[in-house]
Amino acid sequence: MKVFRTSDGRILQLADKTKMKKWDAEMPLIFIGDTKENQIPLYKKIYSKELVKEIEDYLEELLETIAIPNLINAMSSNDIDERLKVAENILKLSESNADQLKIALPHIEKATSDSNKKIKQMMGKALKNYQRTQKKKETAKKRKILTQIRKKMDNIDIDFADGKISDTEYIKEQKNYLKLKREIELAENVD
Repeated sequence: MKVFRTSDGRILQLADKTKMKKWDAEMPLIFIGDTKENQIPLYKKIYSKELVKEIEDYLEELLETIAIPNLINAMSSNDIDERLKVAENILKLSESNADQLKIALPHIEKATSDSNKKIKQMMGKALKNYQRTQKKKETAKKRKILTQIRKKMDNIDIDFADGKISDTEYIKEQKNYLKLKREIELAENVD
């Protein structure tokens, strides 16, 4: 374990290089990506700037010396089984937490032109899962608006059924709701 000490005597541990070298090829990238995205913001609130900088430098060193070289070696390996294993793991990750693929994206895109059809297919699916997740993030604001409109439509449905609003008013509101819903569906669709 790589140990970082705080000024008040606390200890923070991260995986070290020797341990990471034994991991599957894609795991160091995932570890680094997760740490940068989820842990560093927390560390910035708790620890000193110097310690956070030291951790960030360590992660960059891991990225350059272990994570990227391991992934490149595995994806360009002549061993199809190794490439298949990496592709399967990346696909599984894309289905459960596609955001963690961000750091490996250039290598995933490159692997979509692999000579092996199965690897090419899995990496293509992983890339689509990532893109779909990013599009859902982009349309999150519209989804909030859609939820508000849906709540409003529930009341309009009741008013319409009770005869409080006209057919024209009801159709106008329903059309606005359906247009926004379709806009979101089209924006999130990845071919």
